[in-house]
Amino acid sequence: MNIVIKNQNYRILDSLNTEIIKTLTGEFDASELQNQLVNLYYNKAVIDITAIKNYYDINSVIAFLRVFDPTKVVLLLNDSEVINSGSFLGRLVENGIYNFTRNAAGITYLLDNPNSYENVTQYTKSDYVNKNIHIPVREQEEDDNDDFPAAQIKEEKIKAISGQKIIGLQNLTEHAGSTTLAYMMIKQLRLNYKVKGIEMNKQDFIYFRDPDLALCTSIDDFKLKLKEFKDIEVIIVDLNEFDTLDHCDEILYLVDPGIIKVNKLMKKDQNVVSRTKNGKVVLNRSAIKQEDIPDFEYETKFNVFFSVPNINDRKDRVQIIDAFLYNLGFNKQNPGSVGLFGNIRKKD
Repeated sequence: MNIVIKNQNYRILDSLNTEIIKTLTGEFDASELQNQLVNLYYNKAVIDITAIKNYYDINSVIAFLRVFDPTKVVLLLNDSEVINSGSFLGRLVENGIYNFTRNAAGITYLLDNPNSYENVTQYTKSDYVNKNIHIPVREQEEDDNDDFPAAQIKEEKIKAISGQKIIGLQNLTEHAGSTTLAYMMIKQLRLNYKVKGIEMNKQDFIYFRDPDLALCTSIDDFKLKLKEFKDIEVIIVDLNEFDTLDHCDEILYLVDPGIIKVNKLMKKDQNVVSRTKNGKVVLNRSAIKQEDIPDFEYETKFNVFFSVPNINDRKDRVQIIDAFLYNLGFNKQNPGSVGLFGNIRKKD
């Protein structure tokens, strides 16, 4: 008898012809799942990867799967480029997860014919990783006695060109618009600069269908991507709460200034104001007039760097975004008419 844990891929799992003792539906982390499986005996666990919280982060997936005996796991992947990348699959194999597929037929086969390491060893090889996600070959450690001779990243200064600037965007209030703002910044910066974008942990960037946008699922992937972008002048990073702050020259903390969202933020994190001291607070999708920003600052104690109103992200160029970039120090951007400077805060 098997257990099934399903979420977005429920149609595939509902079509299985196998004996099921228990089905769980939704999104779970490891602690939530352990409570559900106490004293439950089963043969195999068929797990929809989208049922794992933060499943685009390979570390979250591995932590979740440690609840199970890896020989009993059959992991159902989705069609995401991130999930099917060589680096992601390689990490699964390195952690003992050998049975993964994208369809019902694959699940049925693996339940009866589980893979051994020899069946999936190709996913751990650097040439496979590079072939699938187009990253430079990781350097091999010279010491043959190293416990981790493959896939080691030598510590070195990540920045490759003088003056390269890495800017991270992080939502403070829920759904404050970091992904769209990052895309607009990239779209307009590339008129004057060499620029690339990186999204951490999620894959919303793919919907923009822009070759200058990349996806990363771990800090190692991020470091490798920075090496790949060694000749790029500006890198915009949609952080999605991922811990890459130490690698950014500038952090933009986005706040939707609506009453409910701000009050939720303050209740959730009483130290949020002090946490933003190392970056710049940007009001995004803001309906607050420039003359009312001092009142907002007084009420919230935030020091607002810039206020971005609702914009049309379908336009090729939006003047207020150029003004925003100009105020961030990108002097090649033309902020347009003098009237727009009413939205610009003085530079630090």
